[in-house]
Amino acid sequence: MRTRVGCALILLSMAAGFAQGQKNFEATGMVGYQLNGGLDLSTSLFKRIEVRNGLSYGAGLGYLLGDRYSVEFMWTYNKANTFAQPRNGGSDIKLFVLDTNQYFGNFLFHFANREKQLRPFVLLGAGGTNLHPAFPGVASVTRFAFAVGGGAKYNLTKRFGLRLQAKWSPTYITTTHAGYWCDPFWGGCWAVGNDHYLHQFDGAAGLTFRF
Repeated sequence: MRTRVGCALILLSMAAGFAQGQKNFEATGMVGYQLNGGLDLSTSLFKRIEVRNGLSYGAGLGYLLGDRYSVEFMWTYNKANTFAQPRNGGSDIKLFVLDTNQYFGNFLFHFANREKQLRPFVLLGAGGTNLHPAFPGVASVTRFAFAVGGGAKYNLTKRFGLRLQAKWSPTYITTTHAGYWCDPFWGGCWAVGNDHYLHQFDGAAGLTFRF
């Protein structure tokens, strides 16, 4: 019920914007640099896998919900070399090139009204990350991810502007068994899982077009 009410309010806002002739849609293209993390392994050969840093770029389409709120869909791509650390020491070994595509639905809160020239914002997002290793016999996987970030928009004209942002976007990979926990007061024991995330941080700059 709440979901239906929320969708109805968004549609009413869009209809009101069209009726008033407002430029509520905002297209964005961005280029930046992405810092990638790694994952600990439990294999006999390797103890950790590391994804190197590299260039990223993306595009998005958003809708302005009034003066300070907006929602958007954003796609970001990154291509990086991936290395494994041998368990017995020695130099890292290159395994493959990893193609990463992130697809997020974002909610933005701006700290200034839509017609102000400088508009700082914070961003919360959720979606999926597709990881595709360029290695024979290894299929791509898509995992849940979320994003937290912020930045600023600078309106050059009523239609064109600049956007600068940074975001942290961890991707859930898997859960491994970490032992058992027993309640000392009520009794009973439960298996405890250890969640593993691939952490990604990127900073980007780009252009916006409002229509």
